[in-house]
Amino acid sequence: MAESPTPESGIPGVLEPEREVRSADGAAQRPSGDGMPPAASALIRRQRILLIVAAGAVLLSVGGLVASVFVRSPAQDAAGRRAPDPTVLTAPVQQRVLTKSVVLRGTVTAGGSVGFTPVAGQSAGSAAGALLLTGIRKKAGSAIAPGDVLVEVSGRPVLALPGGVPAYRDLKPGDTGKDVGELQDALRRLGYADRDPSGTFGPRTKAAVAALYADRGYDPPDTGGPHGASDRQALTAGRQAVTAAERALAAARATRDAAKDATAASAAGTQLAYATQDLTTARQSLDELVAHTGVMLPLAEFTFVPSFPARLSAVNGTVGTPVTAPLLTIDSGRPVVTTVLTQDQKSALREGMKVRLSAEVLGQDAEGAVTALGAYTNGVTNSGRGGGSSAGQNGSTGGGQGGQGNDAPQARAGYPLTVTPDTDLPAPWLGLDVRVTVTAAASPGPVLVVPATAVSAGADGRTSVLVRARSGTQDRVPVTAGMDADGYVAVTAAPGHRLAAGDDVVVGQ
Repeated sequence: MAESPTPESGIPGVLEPEREVRSADGAAQRPSGDGMPPAASALIRRQRILLIVAAGAVLLSVGGLVASVFVRSPAQDAAGRRAPDPTVLTAPVQQRVLTKSVVLRGTVTAGGSVGFTPVAGQSAGSAAGALLLTGIRKKAGSAIAPGDVLVEVSGRPVLALPGGVPAYRDLKPGDTGKDVGELQDALRRLGYADRDPSGTFGPRTKAAVAALYADRGYDPPDTGGPHGASDRQALTAGRQAVTAAERALAAARATRDAAKDATAASAAGTQLAYATQDLTTARQSLDELVAHTGVMLPLAEFTFVPSFPARLSAVNGTVGTPVTAPLLTIDSGRPVVTTVLTQDQKSALREGMKVRLSAEVLGQDAEGAVTALGAYTNGVTNSGRGGGSSAGQNGSTGGGQGGQGNDAPQARAGYPLTVTPDTDLPAPWLGLDVRVTVTAAASPGPVLVVPATAVSAGADGRTSVLVRARSGTQDRVPVTAGMDADGYVAVTAAPGHRLAAGDDVVVGQ
């Protein structure tokens, strides 16, 4: 028979006999029912009791909170139905200059405009016939500087030059006049030396014009066409005439020197005098020819602009199309700001009022004044802007330099208002929509002002304000109301009463 397993065998499923557990004093103790020592079992029981007590405390706290929220005493209900304490709104008394302003939107435009259209055959570099727009060097809306090339017509440039006298003719060597002097001033302004007498198109003016064109990448125009070809034969003939006269003079001088008798010497002397006269005439003719030929400035290649800054407001055409009038429209003249008023706005404004101009996109401000208040218009667009002359040449329209007439379209019905800045506005302002703040009225100096809502009138018609002290008390101060603007009123305390900047006045409660 097999032997029964012993307790020490370690075979699973076989229970080992209970073992004695001895305490510190050696007394035998039996383990608890869960197999743990009695001390450990007692500790666990105590921990369970503590957890149960803590959970009960939490439940009692939550119940108390719920009861405090949803269970209200009669006194609490009465307090909840009582109106809240009134709130007093105050504002400080200020001391400053009080101004009444009218705020509008306006457009920066030039004081006038210049129209330009070249005429076929005027340009020394172009053949007769239809002219074509072959290049656009400045786009519509661009600012223009003196000396800029605006467009190309049949391969030739159109220059913008400073000048108040409208261009009306070709400017050629030997010409004189006010427009020539204007050209010379423009050349000097652009840095080209021109020491010819003012108003005379001489050799130094020719050299300056040639340099102007060369710096812009173009051959200079010439009275003889490209490279002066048609004048070359006449100049060659003139030089040959001078050479022949010089030779004839030399021969006559030799004949006189070789004369053997008085009769021969007299005859030789006569021939020498004639030869001298012929040489003088030939040289004068050549000088005259040289003075009236060479580099020129054709009317088709330039326009005088009354003042800068200026702006190319329109280019009438696209590259490759025939030129039609007006080809260009240039806004020039001192910039002004135009807008339109309603009847209410007009009644508050008058000429001479100070204006603040704000170009928000540039972050810049400027000062000005109202210079014109027009009659009522119905908003119909004006015609004839920048049309130039009937022949299609360049000319000026609109108000001209410094003028206030402007042919810009009237956007809406109303009373046109013109503001002239105190100083010329920079070129980037042209064409901008700006804020126009007109000072319609202003106090003579700093005054005490309070919000309009702080002033009240009694049954007797007297006005007053309530001054609130820091303690919360309120004192009624009789005042005399003056100018009002932008929600504020100028006030003066009645004799015997005090009102000062920094006091708090009641504006609502």
